[in-house]
Amino acid sequence: MRFHATTQEATQILRTSESTLRRLRKAGVLRPGIHFCVSSGGIKAPNLLWSPEAVQEVLAKRTRQILTP
Repeated sequence: MRFHATTQEATQILRTSESTLRRLRKAGVLRPGIHFCVSSGGIKAPNLLWSPEAVQEVLAKRTRQILTP
């Protein structure tokens, strides 16, 4: 995996919000080492780097599951 996008960059690429990424991360949909990695520890929260391609893949898969009867 190539983790290259900051959270702000990932939200722009994926056209989603930080809160959506945070919610999916806490729900276990987005997993460390696959969709994101910790680049450094922040005071309130860690700084994350994202793989937008991997996130897009899992979001597309979830959408197909929801839309398929």
